[in-house]
Amino acid sequence: MARRSCELPLISLCGAAHRRKHETGRAQVLILYEAEPASLAAAEPQQQAEGAADVIPVLVCCLEKIGHADLLHALACGFDVIHLQACPGSAGRAHQQQQVELAHVLGGLGRILLFEDPGTLARRLEAGIFPFPSVAPDVLAVGNRSDTARASAAALLPARSGNIALPEQAPYGSVSLNEGRCTHCSSCVWVCPSDALSLTENGGALSFVESLCFQCGLCVSICPQRALRMEPGMDLTASAVLPHLLSGQEDQAADGSAGERRTGVPPSQPAG
Repeated sequence: MARRSCELPLISLCGAAHRRKHETGRAQVLILYEAEPASLAAAEPQQQAEGAADVIPVLVCCLEKIGHADLLHALACGFDVIHLQACPGSAGRAHQQQQVELAHVLGGLGRILLFEDPGTLARRLEAGIFPFPSVAPDVLAVGNRSDTARASAAALLPARSGNIALPEQAPYGSVSLNEGRCTHCSSCVWVCPSDALSLTENGGALSFVESLCFQCGLCVSICPQRALRMEPGMDLTASAVLPHLLSGQEDQAADGSAGERRTGVPPSQPAG
């Protein structure tokens, strides 16, 4: 089945940065701003210096629209450091901070820097940086934005990162089941908007695909027995795209009641 490309707002910039890095060996610095900082004028001569980083300033219409997927893709596909102007309003700044923190955990730590005043930006631009490895932008921009964020994180983080713990409210994660409470009413399956939850072919167990779940919480809120719980995180292994059973042999707790079982056992016959 053919997959559509995810045209992120920064994808053309990433392509140009990726080519420059491989042609010149210079580090690539991206500056995203709404109100032009005075220190940008000083950045232009820096670009001309031999061996210096290429500084690419970009005016954006709304900083709030730059999400973690954009930032991660830019870092994985060409840019080495991103200087991001802080949103002017408190509400926008809170959302921006959440996106930056999520990007930090998924491979952008130390490479995405917020700034408010021109002086801070100027001092940071003076610091020398070295180029990080990157991949061609079209390699990662496949599928939806969540797929792109996941692929970018896998490119940025060490190969054996496994399951990455994420902050609360992150749009990635798994679901755990308390089998002792579950009555197999299937309410969670019917309400799931992304088909992350489904029934196995014989209808006797719940199947879950982590890569499809965006932690909306509908399954948790509709469950009459409160048998489900969300667990924010991102599995960077191949199993994230495979269905796993949420039910099966019960784990017995110390008091004899059924304990919680996390995803991890592939179903033999997932529902089509």
